Amino acid sequence: MVKTAGIILIIVGVALFLWWIWKFQNKSQNSPSNNQKITISLNAHAYTMEVAKTNSQRETGLSYRNELCATCGMIFVFNQEAIWPFWMKDTHIPLDMIWLTKTGKITTILTAQPEPGVALYHLKIYKNTIPSTYVLELNAGDAQKLGLTIGRSITLPYEQL
Repeated sequence: MVKTAGIILIIVGVALFLWWIWKFQNKSQNSPSNNQKITISLNAHAYTMEVAKTNSQRETGLSYRNELCATCGMIFVFNQEAIWPFWMKDTHIPLDMIWLTKTGKITTILTAQPEPGVALYHLKIYKNTIPSTYVLELNAGDAQKLGLTIGRSITLPYEQL
């Protein structure tokens, strides 16, 4: 009886370890660094933006990153204008989130802070108030430094999205 319980514990432990390895490898294969990159001009400043347009890319976003270069960011591409909520699950970098309409007009700008150790169901939700198609994520404070304001438009390279 004791031997059987010990064997079961070992099998469960090995199974959990293998699941953890699979999950970690799956995350690295979906790493945003493998995403398509485009250049967007934000108030005459060129930003290299990683494109997140699949569910997997959007779900991963900028999570697991410890830094973001000064002129880097991510653009999330959705199929339709809607209210698109975001959270900072596993995200270690403070970010500006900028929601845009399908024509590039800024509808909402929010600054989000990492929430280490916060349970999933307690994470703060950041969302737009006007339906939007795109969301830009930049280092926190960049929106203000660049003079980006609600109502202003950004020219997007639509053919690359």
